[in-house]
Amino acid sequence: PNGVDIYFLNRDPIFNVRNSSELIPIFAVPPEERNLLILIATDGVPTNDDGYQDILTFKKVLQDERKPINRIPVTIIACTDDDQSMDYLDDWDKEIPNLDVVDDYRNEKKQILKCQGNDFPFSFGDYIVKILMGGIDKWFDDLDERKVSLDGFGRSKVGDRF
Repeated sequence: PNGVDIYFLNRDPIFNVRNSSELIPIFAVPPEERNLLILIATDGVPTNDDGYQDILTFKKVLQDERKPINRIPVTIIACTDDDQSMDYLDDWDKEIPNLDVVDDYRNEKKQILKCQGNDFPFSFGDYIVKILMGGIDKWFDDLDERKVSLDGFGRSKVGDRF
């Protein structure tokens, strides 16, 4: 009812945002010499101003309107148990650069352990780091998609040494 409060690291916050059009002037100003990390928490499919589902416009923004795309990483945090309403995001995670899609902690950990093996260390703190770093560093994004090295440099761990 009161809208959404949006906080930035290097800009003043915006309070009570009720419509995405209120954000246009804010995001029209490109970040100066710094990356702009965008975290989007969502519980379903995006809608347009009329309340109708509008997945394609959201995809277009993520693909074409982040300039330069490598300086505006995005992490989408899925806040729902309805996996079907979020399936499209998993596809985008694989095809759109500097985008990471993160499920709730329990499901994200399950996906990561399936990919990395049951001995892979992944705490709630690691989950928070993945939210913050997944759109920036491919290593974090890849945790739930493909096998990664534990040290991040392509070396395999042997015993207690690399």
